[in-house]
Amino acid sequence: MINPVLRRELKTKMRTWKAPTLLVIYLAILAVFGGLILSINELESYTGGFDPGNALTIYFLLAGCQLGLIIILVPALTSGTISGERERQTLDLLLITKLSPFSIIIGKLMASISQIILLILASMPVFSIIFLFGGVSASNILLLFFFFIATAVMVGSIGIFCSTFFRKTTTATVVSYLLIFILSIGTLVGLALLNQYAYIVRQQGLTYGESLLIAGANPFVGFLSVIQNQAGYNIVSDILGVRNNISKIPFQPWQVNIIFDAIITCIMIFFSVIRIRPVMRRRK
Repeated sequence: MINPVLRRELKTKMRTWKAPTLLVIYLAILAVFGGLILSINELESYTGGFDPGNALTIYFLLAGCQLGLIIILVPALTSGTISGERERQTLDLLLITKLSPFSIIIGKLMASISQIILLILASMPVFSIIFLFGGVSASNILLLFFFFIATAVMVGSIGIFCSTFFRKTTTATVVSYLLIFILSIGTLVGLALLNQYAYIVRQQGLTYGESLLIAGANPFVGFLSVIQNQAGYNIVSDILGVRNNISKIPFQPWQVNIIFDAIITCIMIFFSVIRIRPVMRRRK
C-alpha cells in the first residue's frame, strides 16, 4: 500500500553512496560542534573539567545547530524533485502513469522528508549524552524532534512547490532558499518595523496576537519557544509581548508555529498539484 513514487525514490536513493555519506557528514558536523562546545566549556571552567551545570546550554546549542542543518538541507533535497525529472527527461514517463498529481507530489515530498527523519533519528544518541548530566527529559527531546519534523515538512513543501514552478533545479533551489530566508529573517524585520510603527501611532507596541500573526510562522521563533519552555527563559515571550495578551490567546508561540507549518504545507502542496495538473492534461 506504500506510495509507488515513495517506494521508487527510497529504493533509488538508499542504494547510492549519497545517503550514507549525507548521514556521516550530518552526524560528524553535530559531533564536531558538540566537541567544540565541550572544549570551550572545559577551558572556561574554574575546575579544569566539565561543568554539569552547562549541560542545558550544550543541549540548546546542539538543537540550534540541528535546526540550522535541517533548514539548509531540506531545500537542497526537495527543490530538484520535479525539475530534476524534467532535466532528466523522465517527467513524461511519470505523468502518463495512473498516479494522481497529489500522489506524485506527496510521494516526492515523503521520500525527501524520510531522509531528514532518518538524520534526526540518527542524531538521538548525540542528544542522549545530555541525559548523563540531567536537566533534559525524554519528553523534552521528543517534543523538540517533533518540532524538527514539522519544520522539515513545511520547508520541504516550499521546495516541492518551487520545483514544480521552475523548470531548472538551480533556479528552484535559489528561490526556495530565498523564501525560507524571508520566512526566517523577513518576519523578524517586519515585526520590529511594525512594532515601532505601532508605538508611533498608538503609543503602544503590538499585542501578543498581532505579533503571532507576523512572526508565528518563523521557525526560529517556534524553536526558541520550545527551548524557553524547557529552560525557563523568557526570550520569545519578551519579543512577542506575551504580557500584552489582550485577547487572552491560550497558545504558545511553538504551537502557533506548528499551525502555521500545517497551513503553509497544505497551501504549497495544493499549488504544486495545480501546477503539474495542466501538464498532465496536455499529456493526455
